[in-house]
Formats: sequence, structure tokens, C-alpha cells
Amino acid sequence: MRCVSRFFVILFVFTALISCKRETSWDVDAAFPIAKSHLNISNFFGDTIFKADQNHLLHIAFTKNIINLTIDSIVKLPDTTVSIGFTSPFNSQLNPGNLIYTNNSSSSTDKEITFDVSNGVELNKAIIKKGILKVEYFNSYSQPLVFNYNINSATYLGSVFKINQTISGGSISNPSTLTKFYQLDQLTLNLKGISNTKVNTLVQTYTISTDPSGQPAELLPGEGLNINLTFIDVVPEYVQGYFGQQNLTFGPDSTLIGIMENIKTSNFSLSEASINFNIINEFGIELSSSINSLKSIKSNPFNSVSLNAGNLLQSINVNRASKTNNASNPVFPWVKQIPINSNNSNINDFIENLPDYLGYSVSAKLNPLGNISGANDFAYYGRGLKVDAEVDIPLEISADYFKLTSLSKTDLSSISELENVNSCDIIIQAKNNYAFSAQLQAYLLNEQGQVIDSVFTAENLILPAYTDANNIVLNYRESKLTSSFDKAKIEKLKQCKQIQFVSYFKLPNQPTTIKIEESHYLDLKLSAQVNYRVKTR
Repeated sequence: MRCVSRFFVILFVFTALISCKRETSWDVDAAFPIAKSHLNISNFFGDTIFKADQNHLLHIAFTKNIINLTIDSIVKLPDTTVSIGFTSPFNSQLNPGNLIYTNNSSSSTDKEITFDVSNGVELNKAIIKKGILKVEYFNSYSQPLVFNYNINSATYLGSVFKINQTISGGSISNPSTLTKFYQLDQLTLNLKGISNTKVNTLVQTYTISTDPSGQPAELLPGEGLNINLTFIDVVPEYVQGYFGQQNLTFGPDSTLIGIMENIKTSNFSLSEASINFNIINEFGIELSSSINSLKSIKSNPFNSVSLNAGNLLQSINVNRASKTNNASNPVFPWVKQIPINSNNSNINDFIENLPDYLGYSVSAKLNPLGNISGANDFAYYGRGLKVDAEVDIPLEISADYFKLTSLSKTDLSSISELENVNSCDIIIQAKNNYAFSAQLQAYLLNEQGQVIDSVFTAENLILPAYTDANNIVLNYRESKLTSSFDKAKIEKLKQCKQIQFVSYFKLPNQPTTIKIEESHYLDLKLSAQVNYRVKTR
């Protein structure tokens, strides 16, 4: 198919070259080769989805991800705002460097920050990958104030997270404001609170003092420093605790397969097929999961086939991963494979539908037996729970035919040398080493996508290889095809905006299967014979 489109390019270059001299004119016949091509089945679908077994039989083999559950799907640290500070209830005469307030006393009620983590998740430890602490300051005292702040349970390499900030003076009617942003990346959080028995809770201490470089002044009632602390977009690198008994659902949804959408066939049948469902759990949690439905969806014409595999995909117990204590590769995943094949399911019908989408509906429950880990559930960023469908289709098949279609854009309206071409013949010489014949056609489409002509007008069949009674290839067979372009067809060619290639591969001796092996091929040699009006000076 690529060779035919390449022919047009070479033809126009050839005609441009021989039209350089003009004065008198005569008709010239010229024959020249265009291209050679060695094709196999992978040229139509792509090399990456094919593999050969030990008997040289080709398999279509690919993997589609159905579920990819990541840390943010089960644990989210929400944006959280807390307000702290001090407002004086009475008059005080203050000097530079005086301590006004500290929350590090038995009467203080703002020593802890508690995150409202959803779905019953109870965290006792977290490491932050990235995040921001936004701090808004409002100083209504006439002199600068100094804010010293510690998140005592947030450390980096053993050092406590600290803020030391001076805020200029203001008044009650016009407080001095300041907004600062602090990075929280790589902080390790102890979330057990002051008592070391809580969850989702940080410990904080702070002091408010007058600036040592300020002036003596009176602190009036209602004056002081108010602070809003907001934790924004906190993404954990690691979390630990009890993740609750969450119920998760995925779908109904679908994923594009993207391989078979251009294939049409009749009476397609497989000898066998299989899908291995690989469940890979990199979370330190147990789950109970079910693939409630899996559908082979063909969109045009629409048809849907549900996979029936009994109870094999129901109530699947998924065990927890374990830690490796290796920072670069911290998780040893738990893996389970569920093989679905022609003996335990209707997988043949499922694949024979030639789906372009895979529909699914999946449910799962975290910690179905409760907190059996003793609050040691864990999850790492970039690790999760994956369910992959590993599809394997041996190419031992039967069918009336396969029809493959593709489109190629072109615009030949500006090629003036076409005016001098009287006629041309495209000659295709083929060596077919497949057990099926091939019928080729290409349609010329105008700007509206309407068919205005076809490339071939006569029978254009590439004969199958020589085979035995079991369709085993013995030797290749040669065929020759010719497509003629007269002046009328050349005019249509000038209107062409797209070429639609259609190939029919006809399989013999149904229902006897055909084995497609990695050594099978189709060799094409293209040449052209052109009658051209030559003008010279």
C-alpha cells in the first residue's frame, strides 16, 4: 500500500525531469522500476504486538492496563487552615525584645493541627514529597512583632521545621499584613500528636515577641498578631497508619485497544486464545476485589461480548506488599496471575468480536478483615495496585476473509506535469508466501471524502502460496497485477485529496485453520510504463 502512494511521487519527479526542453513534441513510452517491498503481517499492525513461539507460529500479544490505583486514590491530605496568634485583653507597656505570648503552656489549646483525612484513614506517619505552607500575618500592634514557629513533629534530617518572621507594625483599623509561602518538601511527619496516641495530628509551638530593634510602646486591648496557616497541595511520598475499610469502584468504563479498528472480517474463528489477569499490589494493605464485568466492545458495527469465566474473577483476595528496606526500591510487591483461556471461559468468542475497546467494571474493599496490621498499612508515591490484561492470540485462524483499510492524504492539483501524461500502467509483480490470496484496491477521494474513482478496474488478485491439504505453505506463488491510468483517470487523480487503500485477504478451505508463521511474507515489485508527450526546443 505504501508502494502505490510512493509511485505517484516518483512518477511526478520523472515527468518533471523530462519536460525541461520544449519546442517540438512527440509521444514517448518509458518503463522504469519504482520500488520493492518485503511485507509480513506486522506491516499491517506494527511489530511490537507480535511474537513467535518455539514452533515459529506468530502470536498477537499485548497488555492493557485496566486498573492503576495510586496513593492519592486511597489517602489524601486535604488543604487545611488553622488560625493561631494572640490578641491582648488589656493594656500593657512593652519594651523591645519582650515576650508577649507562647502557646507552650498547659493552658494553650492550639498546640495541635489535625487533618480531616477522609474515608476513615488514620495516619501516624507521613513523608511529604511536595507541599506548601501558606502563612498570612496580621499585626495590629504599632511596633514590629517577631513570630517564632516550630512544627515540632515535622523534621528534615533530624531538624525541626522552623519559621522566624518579623512583621512590621500596624493598627487595629489598618493592620500590617504579610503573606509568605514555605516549602514542605521532604519533611517527615509524626502524626501521633502530643500524647503519641492520636492520628492525623501535628504538634506546633510558637512565640510572639516585640522586635529587639523596635521602640517601647503600649499594647492596647484588641491589638496583637493573628496568623492563618494553610497547608496547600500536600503530596505524600510515604504514608503509614490504618487506611480504613474503604469501598472502591472503577467503571463502568472502557479502555482503547487501538489495534483492530481497521479490520473487517467474516466468519472469523480462533483455535485458542488467552488473557492472563496480572494483579500487582504494591500497597501494604489487604484487599478483596472482583472484576464484575469485562466486555469486548466493537464500535462499528456495534457489538459487545461479555467475558464469562465463572467465579475466577470474583472475590479475589489480594495480600499486602512488604518492605525491602531499600530506599531506591522500597517495595516487594504481591503478585497474582489469573489465567483465562479457551478451556475455562468463552475467551474465543470474546476475542473473535475483534474489539477496539475493552469495557470493565471493578470493585474492591480495603482491609476487609479490619485493622489486622496494627496501624502499619503503608503506601509509597509511584507505587500502587495494578490490574493488567495480558492478551495472547496464536495466529492459527480461520475466516472467509480479512479486510484492512487505511487512508493516505495527497494533493496533486498543483502538479502541472500531469497535463503531459497520456497514460500510464502500474505493474505489480508479487511473490506470495502466505496461504491466503490478496485482493487489492485503492479509491480516490475528493475534498468531501467522496469516492471519485478507483485505481484498479480489472480483477486484481494476488494468488496464495502453494500449500498442502492442511494449508501448510510449501512454496511461494507469483502473480502480476496491472492498473491503467488514461487521461480521464489522470484528471480524477488531480482532484484527489485522499487515497483509501482496501485489502482483502481471502482464506481457503474453511473451516480448516491457517497457521501464520514468522517466516511468511509477501514480496512486491512495482514498475511503471508511461506514455508521455515530450516537448523540446
